[in-house]
Amino acid sequence: MNEKDSNKIEVYLDHNAEPTATYSPPGSFELDTSHLEDGPHFLRIIATDQSGYRGVRIIPFKVENGPGIAVDGLRENDIVKGKVSILINAYGGAYAEKWEPARAETPAPIPTWVWVTLISIVAWALYYGIQQWKPTPQFASTPTYAGFAIQAQGKKSSAEQGAQLYRTSCASCHQINGQGVPNVFPPMAGDAIVTAPDPSDHIKIVLFGAKGRTIKGVTYQAEMPAWVEQLSDEEAAAVINHERTSWGNNAPVVTSEEIAKIRSEGNPQK
Repeated sequence: MNEKDSNKIEVYLDHNAEPTATYSPPGSFELDTSHLEDGPHFLRIIATDQSGYRGVRIIPFKVENGPGIAVDGLRENDIVKGKVSILINAYGGAYAEKWEPARAETPAPIPTWVWVTLISIVAWALYYGIQQWKPTPQFASTPTYAGFAIQAQGKKSSAEQGAQLYRTSCASCHQINGQGVPNVFPPMAGDAIVTAPDPSDHIKIVLFGAKGRTIKGVTYQAEMPAWVEQLSDEEAAAVINHERTSWGNNAPVVTSEEIAKIRSEGNPQK
């Protein structure tokens, strides 16, 4: 017997004591899984050389010849209580001469992709409608519509512009929370002029400044600088509207036209 003939390979299936195949290397055999149960199995391969030394290798595999099983309503490791509605379907056809695909269809709710598509269409329709809608002049001048229109054009809305202007130009004195500094800078939150239905005095103070105001019995000697040269009509309206609608304030907003009118009338203190 030559060296090749003395080598031997034995193939065992699962825990069987008898080998499924025995041959001298190299060799090949056909593993028929049609008689195996679905589930995990393994091949145990034992090779013996001419000196009698043995090598062992185990190869796990899984058989799925039976019908596929679909379960809707319960997943692995779910925590459930009470009654749980479960839908079960089985489908296959590996050994059927004429397999009907409809047997593999499991009744199910509307697929997620349908909802995503529907929401995308609705969102696009709303965006297109806003772009094409021609509002009445009265509604077009409101901060709500103006904010949508500006954002659609990729610009900052009036509300965003007002908040930024307040942070950079006003918050150092009146504070970011609108509470001011006691006995030094007056508060914006709840101030009678800021919340007044008529915004004229509010506009005049922002444009032309003020000094020595008394609020709720407290006189503030710090001078409010004039912003008439620094702010455009749109910017002044934006920051005033921020003050009139923030920190609990709920006063009527102003327009750039109102700012322009009072600006043209000049400083009433001169």
